[in-house]
Amino acid sequence: MIGKSILAVLLIFSLAHSYASETNLPDRLKVALSADTYPYMFTNNDGEVAGLAVDYWREVARQENIQIDFIAADWPDTLKLLQQGDVQLHGAMANTPERSAMFKLTELNIDAFSNIYVMRDLTGVNSLKDLQPFVIGVVENTGHLAALKQQLPQGNFMYFPNITALYQAALDGKVAAFTGLDRLPTQDPRYEELNQKFPLFRRIALRKMELVYAVLPANKQLAQQLAEATSRLNRSFLDELERRWLGVPAQQDTLLLGVSIDNQPYMHVSLQGEAQGLFVDMWQLWSEQTGTKIAFVPDSSFNNLNNLQKGRIDVVVAFPDNKGLPDNLLDAHQLYSFNSEFFSLAKLQLKHLDDSSTGKVGVFENAPYVAELQARYPQLAFERYRTLNEMLDASLSGHLLGFFAASATIPMRLQQLNMWDSFSKLESSSVSSPLYSLVRADKPELAEHIRQGFAALKLDALEQAEQRWITDKSQHYFAAFRDKVPLSAKEADWLRNHSKLRVGMLSDWAPMEFVDENGNPAGVTVDMFNLLSQRMNIDFDITVYSQFDVMLADLQQKNLDLIANVSQREDRKSYAVFSDEFWSIQWATISRGDEATILSTADLNGKRVAIYKDYQLAKHLNDVYPQIDVKPVVDLRRALDLLLQHEVDFVIDSVEAASEMLRQTGYMYLRVQVLDDLPSYPSLIAVRNDYLPLLEILNKGLRSIGQAERQQLYQKWFSFQITQGINKAQFNRMMWQIGGAALVLLTFFVLWNLSLRKEVRLRRQAEQKMRFMATHDDLTQLPNRGLIKERIEQALLQHARHNEILALLFIDLDGFKEVNDLHGHDVGDELLLKLALLLKEAVRKSDTVARFGGDEFVVLLTGLLSREDAAIVAEKMLHQLSQPLTLSVGEVQVGASIGIAVYPDDGTDSVKLLKVADSLMYRVKQQGKNQYCFSRSVFS
Repeated sequence: MIGKSILAVLLIFSLAHSYASETNLPDRLKVALSADTYPYMFTNNDGEVAGLAVDYWREVARQENIQIDFIAADWPDTLKLLQQGDVQLHGAMANTPERSAMFKLTELNIDAFSNIYVMRDLTGVNSLKDLQPFVIGVVENTGHLAALKQQLPQGNFMYFPNITALYQAALDGKVAAFTGLDRLPTQDPRYEELNQKFPLFRRIALRKMELVYAVLPANKQLAQQLAEATSRLNRSFLDELERRWLGVPAQQDTLLLGVSIDNQPYMHVSLQGEAQGLFVDMWQLWSEQTGTKIAFVPDSSFNNLNNLQKGRIDVVVAFPDNKGLPDNLLDAHQLYSFNSEFFSLAKLQLKHLDDSSTGKVGVFENAPYVAELQARYPQLAFERYRTLNEMLDASLSGHLLGFFAASATIPMRLQQLNMWDSFSKLESSSVSSPLYSLVRADKPELAEHIRQGFAALKLDALEQAEQRWITDKSQHYFAAFRDKVPLSAKEADWLRNHSKLRVGMLSDWAPMEFVDENGNPAGVTVDMFNLLSQRMNIDFDITVYSQFDVMLADLQQKNLDLIANVSQREDRKSYAVFSDEFWSIQWATISRGDEATILSTADLNGKRVAIYKDYQLAKHLNDVYPQIDVKPVVDLRRALDLLLQHEVDFVIDSVEAASEMLRQTGYMYLRVQVLDDLPSYPSLIAVRNDYLPLLEILNKGLRSIGQAERQQLYQKWFSFQITQGINKAQFNRMMWQIGGAALVLLTFFVLWNLSLRKEVRLRRQAEQKMRFMATHDDLTQLPNRGLIKERIEQALLQHARHNEILALLFIDLDGFKEVNDLHGHDVGDELLLKLALLLKEAVRKSDTVARFGGDEFVVLLTGLLSREDAAIVAEKMLHQLSQPLTLSVGEVQVGASIGIAVYPDDGTDSVKLLKVADSLMYRVKQQGKNQYCFSRSVFS
């Protein structure tokens, strides 16, 4: 019996050992890789193997705890290595019928494409068939060739023995296009020139490749083991691998933004390969607002969607509202809305379209308005096309009656194709299309970051960007917000189905919201909703509450649809969603006149402070200032009564509420002081959580209330004093109470009036000083970084309109650090003051000299007749800066390195021009300092 048990145990152990040997990979594997198939596998400049396939197999080795030896060779030799048994597997190749017959192939689960790289200046080429007349370069015996011959059987091909010869022929102009993989090799010394002449955005996808690894057919056990090991690789790892090697190179903290080409004036690529257009400018404003680094990736709309799905980019800049979007993509923010109209051949002389019109009409494949057009024109048949050229060809051949496309884009495209006279636009056919910025659905935090960043942008800045790119005012989107907020058809339908919206409002929180002497709701909130009602045709039904808690409970129970002036808290997110900020609460203390001046919140330590119980500040003030004795109260009036009864020492409330309350009888001797060091709290609109469309509608409406209108609201409701004393109303009451002493009162009035005038004058001077300090450098009094950027943008608008030249000089002082270190910061400041004066004297009054930071200066030269004018100014500055300067410690000598960027050669926006000038300045420093430098493009 014991013997049988031992035999059974040995048998189980033997089977387990046999199973483990069958499922576990060998401890060491030899993998063949191509030495020149970038970005999948190649030998880098240090002679080491690198690429997507290398990182793939290294992750397999790490996960399975084995060793891998990579054997790199020329492509044909890698196949021989596997066939001869010198390696156990080939790391990566494209699946072809020939290879499938020779090897056991298994997918890597990586999306790869065979592509045609088209010369940048080759116009009219948007598809493979457009390349029929041109020479296409291809390397012999590669997977590209079979697909190329299949799709373009009559193509004009030139064959090359290797990729090096192919690239050289492309640079020499012997071919107009060539085959390649997803990326050009960055390690190739000719990469910059290749990328300039054959940019990524001119790629045409030839076919999707099935990327596989290969083992010999006889090695079935290894094939099974490898299949199991590779199946355990995490999908997120594969996505990151694709992004790293098949996406666009960028820094770790940079967002990659997909820009759709050929969509002027909204988004396109300049001849220098730079993304430009209205949407590009809007995203650059967003970048400055949020402090987020961005990089633009120009490509077709179709490729942008695919790249976003695969994680190769982070955002699609703008895409039509299309219900057919993939499930893993998310609308982050409505960026814009534009009009599309019907275009047809001029010779057809079409005057109108109506419900009886018949024929075939073209639309873009991602057009979101087809259902609306079908309802409007039920007899028309709509056909979808990927490119404009396809629709133009179909129209010219008579297949199409015409096509719908963007009103602002098509005229420019037709002019480029010399076809403007051949087509006419039907003015009465306009249809609106909202555009959304897209992110992946697994990045909701990014979507919220995008939304908040755009919500913080001023409408004025967006209008300026729009005016720069779109000359036809009838096509303006942001300007329309001033009078009537443009809503999408879906949003308008939602409002029609919700004709009356119930709003909750407090009865005694003046001046924000209260009931006036006639019993009507009044205050800032009412005026704001009146504006929204006028601009969006919304009927707001206001219900007044005396208690905030009751009002909030009604919103939770959906007895109300929205409430204004609410803070976003975690416990409220279960039943409400929150709008963008429309107002912020600034805090102030109220005290008796005999209390000491409060310079900061810390001065309240040890004091009894009353705060309205529902303010977030009431709950969190002790987190930062635990020594303050916080007394929650039911309302501000109760807090002030406690203050007068000496039961509390101070009251904290908003500046607006405090100032309004102190205008009332009984509180005339109290004192208001602003607390600058307490964070302001945003006032939001809380919307019931099943009314999500209303949230986007309200955000659009809030955006339409510009800074000037908000200031008018402020001036209307917030007339207050933040000083010790009395106002006019209080003075009148005193006159009635005192009676009699006319001369004394007259004298007092005169003195009070003089004091008031002095206070107004001092306040104006303070405001002017604050504005100057916000836009100028404290030391040199020169414009600072923010102001110079603003002036550059203004100058660019003017110079673009008049086709003029401007230049930016980026100046870095040579030798300043040595003076500063040797003599101290005071002498360094003295030197900066003298240098600032020298720079101002070297330019015209119409030019601007700014201190950019530290020992860096930027000079804006406007209205130049030629590029040489900038060189003359630079030489003058270098000469003056090279002269000895007399300081309090003696004579010192410095120099300067100057980088010069010229509009429009080096860029069309402030960010690009500053970047170019900065990089040129560093080039000067590397070349010996005390010189100036232009970019190559200025002389090309």
